Amino acid sequence: MPGLKHLAFAAALLAATSLQALAQEKIKVATEASFPPFSKTEADGSYSGFEIDLGNEVCKRAGLDCEWVKQDFDGMIAALLARKYNMVFSSMSIKPEREKVADFSIPYYAGKFVFYGKKGAFKDFAQDIKGKRVGVYAGATQDQYVRKYHAGELEPVGYENADQIHADLVNGRIDLAFGEQMPANEFLASPAGQDFEVAGPVIDNPEVLGRGVGAMFAKGDPLKAKVDEAIRAIYADGTFDKIEQKWVPGADIRADKLWQ
Repeated sequence: MPGLKHLAFAAALLAATSLQALAQEKIKVATEASFPPFSKTEADGSYSGFEIDLGNEVCKRAGLDCEWVKQDFDGMIAALLARKYNMVFSSMSIKPEREKVADFSIPYYAGKFVFYGKKGAFKDFAQDIKGKRVGVYAGATQDQYVRKYHAGELEPVGYENADQIHADLVNGRIDLAFGEQMPANEFLASPAGQDFEVAGPVIDNPEVLGRGVGAMFAKGDPLKAKVDEAIRAIYADGTFDKIEQKWVPGADIRADKLWQ
């Protein structure tokens, strides 16, 4: 029977081999690419945004050859578990039910949530939302929040991405949208969002909305350790603050306060 020293050496060798393999293979990274300012698809088909810049920096620091893969949010977890890509880097909230099936990096940003609808239509938020339809990501964090705290008041309508939610909001098929504050502000500042505004209070609810946003991996993937190290380094030398200022100037979405 091998001794403890031999077992420890074998484990270290296996870990080193796994990390070396990561550095040589193409790492596929999932993004929704329709969630500005975090990610969006440009006219030429390329991707840009806060998470694209941050993800590219993470890959650079970790010595990874990364390729972005566009994926609607509602299919991300299933596709990750099917190994269609190696990592999700797309505003995935860290929540206990997700941690049962996948691993997360340390949080790389922390956002708040808001409802938004027609200007002047929700002055008395508690009363005015009753019987209204609200657009959310189907089955996601926002959907769960509405069902838990506004059951019988709001009817959640599920969508695959933010573009669909905003199109139906503008066309009057839904009365409200509910989502992260930064993308909501991006929409409200756009020509399509000129007739809309934030309704009700800004919401920060870790129990349902998660403990910040992290990169997501298949269980046991050694990629997590490299990404954690890269995120810490990006925060430590001020690179995170520069990317934050570029895409969400004046906001504070740092997540290092959530690190354990």
